[in-house]
Amino acid sequence: MTDTDRRRAFVEILVPAFRKFGIEAEFVAPTSVRIEVPEHEGFTSDFADAADQAADFPPEAHPELAEQLALGMMRQMRERGIAFGTHYPPRSDDQARYVVLSAFDERGINARFDFPDSLLLPLEDGRLMRTDPTELLSSLDGLDEEQAMDRARAFAAEAAADLAQHQPAGSAQGQLRVRLYADSALPEGALELLVARPFVDGVHEVVVLDFPDRIQPLPRNQLDGFGLTEQQAFTNAVAGSLEESVQSDSMDALGTTVVHIGGEHTYTGAQLHDLGRHLGDAPHGALVLFPSPPVVMAHVLGESDPIAAMRTLQQLGARFYADADKPITENLYWWRPAAEEGAPPRLAQVAVEVDDNSGEVGLYTSDEDFAALLRTLMG
Repeated sequence: MTDTDRRRAFVEILVPAFRKFGIEAEFVAPTSVRIEVPEHEGFTSDFADAADQAADFPPEAHPELAEQLALGMMRQMRERGIAFGTHYPPRSDDQARYVVLSAFDERGINARFDFPDSLLLPLEDGRLMRTDPTELLSSLDGLDEEQAMDRARAFAAEAAADLAQHQPAGSAQGQLRVRLYADSALPEGALELLVARPFVDGVHEVVVLDFPDRIQPLPRNQLDGFGLTEQQAFTNAVAGSLEESVQSDSMDALGTTVVHIGGEHTYTGAQLHDLGRHLGDAPHGALVLFPSPPVVMAHVLGESDPIAAMRTLQQLGARFYADADKPITENLYWWRPAAEEGAPPRLAQVAVEVDDNSGEVGLYTSDEDFAALLRTLMG
């Protein structure tokens, strides 16, 4: 391939890269692109130098390089106040803006900057709500990443509550879901504002609104707008979550039968409300793990040595928790069905330690009935 052909090939890749971000672009031989700018005069730019620089990279990397060029031009234009392309992409070293976007992403909100000092939040009907993050961004200067994230999460929580007030009336009906959150994953004070209830120590079950492009925790002050009591919201949300598709498979883990329940969503924890559908008969309950939103694991007590099962599940819990993007808990629990209709399942934290040299067993349980059960199962 001649240098001319190589340059042309790269510049032709630029055209779909610009169009991907809503920029009207047209190839102009031999190495230029004509670019239109809404409400401004368009221009033609030569990309021969960029093509020569791209020659240092393998061809499979060229589409990404082309996108980076498009994003860089969008950034320059929007820093000048020109609405060019789909959004304002922060610079790679702009920690403050990336922290803000990450805080909204944790809440399932696909936020984006349209200008350096303007943030857009999507509404269910396709409209966008604009919020001003200027004061927040200034306050993040000089903070370490953890401090900045805490402050950004608090901002996102307030913005999410405001966003809920602007959603179309009644739009969330039939889309209520429940999701398990580690308390440490939520900003301080957020649980008091949300429809949430304790699930186990350090974990809350939160009612969320499920939209095609995001998940939004439901603020408690929005319940009246949906015509629901808090209990009704949980009942509807659990029922909706149980309708979500999951894959249930039985596997052998070091001699212990473990039922692995997984879904391509974050509501798998709701399966704990009706675990019998996956386990069948479980008169003694089950040992369960829920290390991350898409995963639940369970072992029916009475099927094998309970101590060996506990040790195996503890190892699985630690591994899945460590690998999770948004971990919930690595702890092991004794599961039994809810004591009354509409309540969460009964869950008691349990743990075991075995001295491999002496064979001495140390059992921890938050429910003494579990210790009695183990003695029965072990004969």
